[in-house]
Amino acid sequence: MEMNHHHHGHHGQPSPIAMKLIAGGGAIVTGKNTRLVFRPVNSNHPEASVPLSIQHEAAFHLIIVNDQLTSFEHLHPQHDADGHYFIDVTFNQPGKYLVYADYQAEGYAPQTDRLTLEVEGGEQPAPGETNEKRSADTDGLHLAIAATAPFVAGAESHIPVAITKDGKALNAADINPYLGAVAHIIMIGREDKDFLHIHPMSDSRFPIIGHTVFPKADIYRMWIQFKTEGVLHTASFTIQVGNAAAEVATGHAHHHHHH
Repeated sequence: MEMNHHHHGHHGQPSPIAMKLIAGGGAIVTGKNTRLVFRPVNSNHPEASVPLSIQHEAAFHLIIVNDQLTSFEHLHPQHDADGHYFIDVTFNQPGKYLVYADYQAEGYAPQTDRLTLEVEGGEQPAPGETNEKRSADTDGLHLAIAATAPFVAGAESHIPVAITKDGKALNAADINPYLGAVAHIIMIGREDKDFLHIHPMSDSRFPIIGHTVFPKADIYRMWIQFKTEGVLHTASFTIQVGNAAAEVATGHAHHHHHH
């Protein structure tokens, strides 16, 4: 099992904390329930338990996507007395999956670690979306990203989202808080699998507005999770993010370094 370490969301020294996937118990097969067991480990004190802080009503947010970014799950593993976190999952398609552990060890900055899993059995999934898709339909709701300008890397991007039901616009009052925020937006780049987790706001015009800075030009898959009338909805989009014009004009290749 490949452990791909990837910290996100803070600068400076790499954190000594890493989320380890310690059990899968043999091959993971499609259609079969699998228990994933994780343990946060401090490399300076490998045997010590690492307490996690509660962020957005959970100590551990687990995002699982397939390599094509066509399947998405946002889960919250349970905690046992030994400092392990576990969750039962069933994978419907074979292939490579990316597992993002989004958490904060007490006394450290929040971080996101990326791990990979291989799932066996069955037909490989179709390739993912590459065409831009700025609208989505889910549970009788229509969502549309109201920005028309192209998104560019390295600049503050605003992502206003209009939501309608039966042709009638929803406003901020129609949205129920989900995990301590208006909504949760997860974005993952197709090429480098860069991970962004955004907590959007509302205003008088749009029930959901995300603000972020895309780290580099890529095709990003975006999932918005939000609640109305107590029901959780997940809507998916595909966003093309280009290079900033200044970078193109001056040809600053060093802006595209890989982490």
